[in-house]
Amino acid sequence: MRRRDWRGATWNVVAAGGLGLVAAGFLDIPTILAVFTPRAEATGAAFVVAGQIRWGAGVAAAFLVLRAAGLFKLNALRGALSRFGRGGTLGWALAIFVVALALRLAYAAFAEPPPISDGFHYDRLARNLVAGRGYAEEGVPTAYRPVGYPAAIAYFYLFFGPRYFPIIVFQSILGAATATFLMLLAREFVRDAPARAAGALIALCPSQIAYAARLFPAVLLAFLVVAAAFIFVRARGVWGAVGAGLLTAAAIFVAPVSMVFVAAAFACDLFRGAGLKRALARGAVVAGVAALAVAPWTYRNWRVFGAFVPVSTNGGLSLWVGNNPNATGTYYYPTSPINPLFMTEGELQRDRLGRELSWYFIRNERAQFLMLAVPKFVYTYGADVSAFQLEGIARGIEPADSARGFAARVAQTYYALVLAGFVIGLWKLRRDIVGEGTYGRAPLAALLAWPVALTFVYLVFFGQDRFHFPMLPFIAVVAAAALLSGKGGD
Repeated sequence: MRRRDWRGATWNVVAAGGLGLVAAGFLDIPTILAVFTPRAEATGAAFVVAGQIRWGAGVAAAFLVLRAAGLFKLNALRGALSRFGRGGTLGWALAIFVVALALRLAYAAFAEPPPISDGFHYDRLARNLVAGRGYAEEGVPTAYRPVGYPAAIAYFYLFFGPRYFPIIVFQSILGAATATFLMLLAREFVRDAPARAAGALIALCPSQIAYAARLFPAVLLAFLVVAAAFIFVRARGVWGAVGAGLLTAAAIFVAPVSMVFVAAAFACDLFRGAGLKRALARGAVVAGVAALAVAPWTYRNWRVFGAFVPVSTNGGLSLWVGNNPNATGTYYYPTSPINPLFMTEGELQRDRLGRELSWYFIRNERAQFLMLAVPKFVYTYGADVSAFQLEGIARGIEPADSARGFAARVAQTYYALVLAGFVIGLWKLRRDIVGEGTYGRAPLAALLAWPVALTFVYLVFFGQDRFHFPMLPFIAVVAAAALLSGKGGD
């Protein structure tokens, strides 16, 4: 008879107690967030994210209580977990791809059809491109929204007509490919078993499944980020950097914040021991290739606006949303005179004014700027239900009510457990983060360079839960490594 681990049980109870206080509402999250913002009242978004945090805390607390009572033992799962260490890589890649694709198509068959919310804008821009009206809004050339996603769906409208089903199939394939590429990427950092588990986690992730049925760029961006990291890590020469540069450029067209992945590539090589000179050289190749690929669109913007606009004109507005006297940490754009951007005509003028006001705020209100990083982080990582809130909007349901729906609760439960696994993994594998790596492989810090770089961007701008979508695959690798450390084999 095995001796009971009273020390571990005690820590589980203590942690469960703390999480239980959060779940029971003894910690008023909206009030706490309001402390870090200039606004006295909490926004509706604060109550939505607070509800999801409370739910996730309750799930985690219940799990720890079961662990403390000895009713849930990871050893009992050894038989199931050991399956991840069996079989060949090709077989697992095909299995993950097929399961992920089937789940995404099955969900799309029952989900609210697109477009929803911002999807209307992408749809209209794509239709204008196909009709030969150029990238324009109501006949006026625009660069407010990045051109990447509207251009991508415009190709489907061109060949299949204005139908959404081919786009959903394409996004489902991309989502399945993301899970598969993640498994292959993770093998560079962890053993086969956790690498396969990471791919399975993304294949089964509710939010990753749901966004495949939305007219949103999230799935495309996640695929490009994971694919760029995979090529950069696997192909260590110049051609790997060229491939990563092209994919990074594509990601920049979808979301300009992807420019930070140039720095992520440089950091990745440094952590893998490539040396400063080689890391700088490969990073420069990624940056150069990406810049050359983006240059034609930058020239188009110069011809249209008579000004230097690398990709889009929404950067200034987004920066102002997160850095102004009324900022909340998430998207808050008043349609009143307290918002000088709303009173300004012309997207280029709004972009410039937004940047000027934002940098003035950051320079002169450093304390508030630093304090706002807390709610920005919470809004980015606190919930994982935006895909289901979007579906609720189409049926006339308030976002807060949609976030309490069954599908959203399932998504948040899954996300809470993955996030808890990530935190546990950071602790369990702390010696492998920047050391020689897990089981002799590359250190996990090299893999985490991509999500860390993107996180810092949102700490400057503002946070929303869909922003962590392309970072979730990297988080899943650490969570899987924590769960399967010591189990399975190569």
